[in-house]
Amino acid sequence: MKNLALITFLLLSFSLTSCDGEKVMKAMLWGFNKMAGEGYFPSPEILALGEFEGAEVLVSKIIENGKNESTLELRLHNGKSPELRLSEENTARKCAELYSNGYSKINDYKTIKISFIQTDPFNTENFAVSEYSFEVKDLLTNQTPENYGFQ
Repeated sequence: MKNLALITFLLLSFSLTSCDGEKVMKAMLWGFNKMAGEGYFPSPEILALGEFEGAEVLVSKIIENGKNESTLELRLHNGKSPELRLSEENTARKCAELYSNGYSKINDYKTIKISFIQTDPFNTENFAVSEYSFEVKDLLTNQTPENYGFQ
């Protein structure tokens, strides 16, 4: 943890004194992708699918009695696409499939939860949440059951 804090401090210091902040940010993003796994951040394709304004990823890694009970939650904010309005469940499944097939460390998780969050534009304290959960093993293409890592 101390090493991570030191690296962050050095990168932040370097970025403040650097002339090219964009290169520094790309380097930091590259480093984060190496730690978290390629495809950790939702792809532009996922954001375009629902015309979402933003996204966040939450992880919960739990191993109980030797079984993987870890969950990955993808929160997608303020979707505007007609497909989302017509069929939230199908859009959620498509988002889960795209994310599962693009994230290099998806096998570390048992469940992926897709949350659609709609915020009232006039009062941000008012919001609605729709949640859909999927088993990762059901979403992966070109995988065999032995590769899932679940028992």
